[in-house]
Amino acid sequence: MIKNLWITGYRSYELGIFKDDDPKAKVIQDFFSQRITDYAEDGMEWVITGAQLGTEQIVGKAVQEVKKKGYNIRHAVMLPFSEFGSQWNEKNQLLLNVFLRNADYVNKVSDMSYHNPRQLRVWQEFMLKHTDGALIFYDPDSGGKPKYDYEAIKAYQDRGMDYQLELIDFDSMQDFANMLYDS
Repeated sequence: MIKNLWITGYRSYELGIFKDDDPKAKVIQDFFSQRITDYAEDGMEWVITGAQLGTEQIVGKAVQEVKKKGYNIRHAVMLPFSEFGSQWNEKNQLLLNVFLRNADYVNKVSDMSYHNPRQLRVWQEFMLKHTDGALIFYDPDSGGKPKYDYEAIKAYQDRGMDYQLELIDFDSMQDFANMLYDS
């Protein structure tokens, strides 16, 4: 059973989402609301994400939706380093601040600001050790940023760790969108 679920996936630019009210973002949010509800019904207590624009921030909104339905779940945001998002433009920093305010728990894995890619690997190890499984919006045939988390999870599983992985590819997301609009 998964008590702590790591959810991640594509960044907003990889999804072609450049506005908060993009219809694609709503489809992704609805999809994750449904999956998070399913996990909550199976005993999941915590959704744990990073704070990247795109899937992770959309998942934050989905968690809020599921909580409104009465599910007793919580959302933890783990930042890889101090001052995360400080180089973002003002609009994106505002989105980040709202996202962090809505989370039940926010912390950072490193107290230092970004200085080395190793910090991201340490963050991945932290996420793996503190979750029972992951739900990733990622298509191995399409590449993109989620590839690094996907590869870290596969390596973790290859070391014999009991860790569940659910991959959501573009086709699955499209099927969900078609189902939404056909009904």
